[in-house]
Amino acid sequence: MCLALIVLAAAASGARAAAVGLGTTASFGVLGGSTVTNTGPSQITGDLGVSPGTAVTGFPPGTVAGTIHANDAVALQAQSDLVIAYDDAAGRSSTATVAGDLAGLTLTPGVYTSATSMGLSGDLTLDAHGDPSAVFVFQAGSTLTTGSGSRVLLTGGAQACNVFWQVGSSATIGTNSSFTGNILALTSISLTTGATVDGRALARNGAVTLDSNVITRATCATGGTGGTGGTGGTGGTGGTGGTGTGGTGGTGTGTGPGTGPGTGTGETPSTGLTVTTGPASGIGSTSVQLGGTVRPGTTGGSFYVQYGRTSAYGSNTPKVRVRPNTRPRRVRTTARRLRPCRTYHYRIIGVRPDGTKIYGVDRRFRTRGCTPRTPARRPRTPQGFTG
Repeated sequence: MCLALIVLAAAASGARAAAVGLGTTASFGVLGGSTVTNTGPSQITGDLGVSPGTAVTGFPPGTVAGTIHANDAVALQAQSDLVIAYDDAAGRSSTATVAGDLAGLTLTPGVYTSATSMGLSGDLTLDAHGDPSAVFVFQAGSTLTTGSGSRVLLTGGAQACNVFWQVGSSATIGTNSSFTGNILALTSISLTTGATVDGRALARNGAVTLDSNVITRATCATGGTGGTGGTGGTGGTGGTGGTGTGGTGGTGTGTGPGTGPGTGTGETPSTGLTVTTGPASGIGSTSVQLGGTVRPGTTGGSFYVQYGRTSAYGSNTPKVRVRPNTRPRRVRTTARRLRPCRTYHYRIIGVRPDGTKIYGVDRRFRTRGCTPRTPARRPRTPQGFTG
């Protein structure tokens, strides 16, 4: 009996944690309680809503690839589901206590708790160790504040849809930072200039404030295609294909003597290739170095950069191949023949071996070469002149 209890306890401790259920809130990229305000050309992928408040301002110039719900039945239900999701995230048992700045840490799946505030001044890496269903929950007792240029990076198959930030008061995402995960804030959320979110900005009671941001609603990848079944040994019956992650392996066929089970590993799209854009450097009037990170995963692939005067982009850099199962690779490529004193957009595109693409977040930069304006001098009127 005692042995059985020990086995059950071990099984329970090793069980995979379920993601926080968002309900109807899952369709939203942005959801506010009092207002949603925007400045600049923000881009929202997913619905945008507010409830019980009614004010949504700044669209346009902001754009929404979804539906705007201003205190309608959909927004009201989404806020109700957000309360449930927030309580779920807040009520989970802690895996570890964290304090202060999370920069420089590499964390595995679990629940990370701070009784007060959480901060991020640099890079935080979340490593799923090959499990695309791995869940990361962060519980901040008060505020969440990220610094300028900070990043939340995913590796080992981790997915943004399974990262949750439960914030006891308000969240502030720093200038030109790259944030990952679903923010569930009790009060308000403020995204400063150029910040991007791969996830959601969901505020229960207060406002969501945007300023030239890109928010892409995170969705979990469905199961990949199962691996190809191995070919049986020479003669005999061919082996049976292995089971792919999230998919079913194929069945191998073979002829000739001998036996040999087939092997195959399916993979979800997130493990094939991931990309993160970085800052532009070496800005000049005719060319500029564009940087970022590519994580090859198990299959490798290639990447290139799209850039242009608007987020519609206009030009591509040459493709560069990356080898599978290698370390995250810092990449640099050159955009050429740019005009001086202009604002450009760019993003890194990852291409898996099967041809599917992964789009990095939008970044902007301005080329040098602006001519300072000299104010025109007003002609002096000679003293005593009345004409």
